[in-house]
Amino acid sequence: MVIGLLVIAAIPTTIGVCEALSAQKKADAAAKEKAKFHLTVTVSLDGKRPVECWCILKDGRFWIDHPAFPMPGHKFTGYYFTYPSEAQHLGMVSTIADDPPMLNWIFVDKDTHMVRHGGRGETLGGHIIGPWYWSADEQRLTLEGDDSNFVAVQDENKKWSIAWDRDGSIRGSNGTDEGEEGGKAQGGSKKRPQLWLPIKLHRRLQLGMESRYVKGDKGDREG
Repeated sequence: MVIGLLVIAAIPTTIGVCEALSAQKKADAAAKEKAKFHLTVTVSLDGKRPVECWCILKDGRFWIDHPAFPMPGHKFTGYYFTYPSEAQHLGMVSTIADDPPMLNWIFVDKDTHMVRHGGRGETLGGHIIGPWYWSADEQRLTLEGDDSNFVAVQDENKKWSIAWDRDGSIRGSNGTDEGEEGGKAQGGSKKRPQLWLPIKLHRRLQLGMESRYVKGDKGDREG
């Protein structure tokens, strides 16, 4: 009888511990989402061995700063942040300058498919603002749970920017492109077809902490 009473008396304590652990997991998950990171792309753009390149923000677009095709600009330094809308998607923001330290939303242009950055007003009108997250191994950036639709596209100045090709319009939705090694985008000009390459965007945490070491209770959100 005494043992039974002791067990009953311990139930509130057990519940309290579980609630505290759950709250801690949620706090850890929130902190993990707010951890700042850079983005890099490991790619060969000049026929030589692949190199790791920084993702750069400039003139409202995302660029690849490759040694053979340098693109000076502001290095992406961002984190996840809930986008203010009814859907409450997990959006993504980045600084666009060191002084002053202004933030921009990262989104995909619904017409050009280019990854862009801008103020909230620029994200309106049906552009894709999320959800952003990370891959199952927490190493790569995902959009709508997928990390495989990002492509590098060369512009008329031979600089390489980043696009998100969900519908295959850049890679060739009719299957006439050159496959996973890259090819000529359908949107290129007749004089010089636009070149593209499939890429992965890698998350490099700014503080050197691997996010997979801080597990939350939202593992089902991993891409």
